[in-house]
Amino acid sequence: MRSLRTALGMVALLVATASPSVGRVIEGPDGQVEFVGLKEWDARDLFDAIQELAPDQPFHACAAVMEMELGFAEAAAMSYRTLGSDEVYTIVVGVEDAARVQRRKTGSDTVALPEAWQDLKAVAEEDFGTLTGAARTLHGRDDAEWLGIAPKTLDRMWAVIDRADGGRDRRLAHEVLARDASWSTRAVATLVLGNFTEHDTSWHGLLESLTDPQDRVGNVAQSLLQGLIYSDRRRPVEWSEAQVTLLALLDGTNPWDFDLVLAILVATDIDPEFGQRLAREKPDLLLAYAGAEHAGVRQRAIAFLKVISGEDFGTDLEAWTAWLNGRSDSGGSAGE
Repeated sequence: MRSLRTALGMVALLVATASPSVGRVIEGPDGQVEFVGLKEWDARDLFDAIQELAPDQPFHACAAVMEMELGFAEAAAMSYRTLGSDEVYTIVVGVEDAARVQRRKTGSDTVALPEAWQDLKAVAEEDFGTLTGAARTLHGRDDAEWLGIAPKTLDRMWAVIDRADGGRDRRLAHEVLARDASWSTRAVATLVLGNFTEHDTSWHGLLESLTDPQDRVGNVAQSLLQGLIYSDRRRPVEWSEAQVTLLALLDGTNPWDFDLVLAILVATDIDPEFGQRLAREKPDLLLAYAGAEHAGVRQRAIAFLKVISGEDFGTDLEAWTAWLNGRSDSGGSAGE
C-alpha cells in the first residue's frame, strides 16, 4: 500500500453515460472527509464501515482497509493540511470495479546489469528512501537539502545516474521494465529513464511505471515526475503511443497519482485532440475530481479539461459533463 502523501494548503463507461459525480463530505474524527469516485458504495455507509473496522486508525490511513477488508480494487487517501490549523481534510478515492485496474504485466527474467546499475540496485534494496530522494531531486539538485539525506550520499547517487547517459542504458532500461522480475531492478530502470527525458519513450516509461504491481517502482516514477513538472527538462511530448497506459491511469489504476498524471500531461503540452479522446473514453474519475469540494483536488482536473477543450467552465461540473458528452448546450461560467 502506498504511503500517505500530504500536501500543504491544499470518478469504465463510454462518455455517453457519463453524468456528474460529486464527492460527499462527512465530518470525521480529525476533520472533514470527502469521498470521490464511488459508484456502488454510499459515502456514509463506507465511512461507517471504515470506522467500525479501524476505529483507532487515522482516517487518512483507510486505503488499506478499503482494499483488504471491503473489497475495493484500488483505493487512496490523501490528507491536506491548512497552515495554522490542526484540522486535516482527507480525500478518499475508491475504485470498486477490478476491471478498471490494469497493472503492468512484469516479466520473469533476470536481466544482466552493468556494475553501476548493480550499485543502484543495492541502494534500492537497502535504503529505498535515498533512491527516491535521488529521483525527486535528479533535475533539481539545489532543492535536495530539505530531504534530510546526506549530501555526499546524494552526490554519489547522482554520479552513478549521470554515467548512464548513452543509448545502451536507455535501451537497457526499457528491456528491464519489459522483462525483469525484480522490483528493485525495475525501480533502478525507472530512475535511469529519468536521464533521457529528451526521448518521448522515456516519459511513456515513467508513466507506465506508475502502473507497476510493486508500489516501490511506482514511488520512484512518482518522485521523478514530481521533480520534472517544474524543471527545465519538461517539454512537449507526443503521448499517443502511451494510450494504453494513459487509459489505465485515467480509469483508476493507481489513484494515488491520478492528479500527478493530469499535471504531467498539461506540463508536456498534450495534444488537445488526443486528450479529448482519452477523457471521453474514461471520464468518470476525471469528472469526480473536477467536482470535488476541495479546491486543491479539483484544480488539476479542471486545468487538464481546460487544456484539452479550449473551454473554461470553471467549477461547473454539469458544463464539463455536457462538453465531454459532445453537447454544445452548456453555458458554464468561468471561475477557479
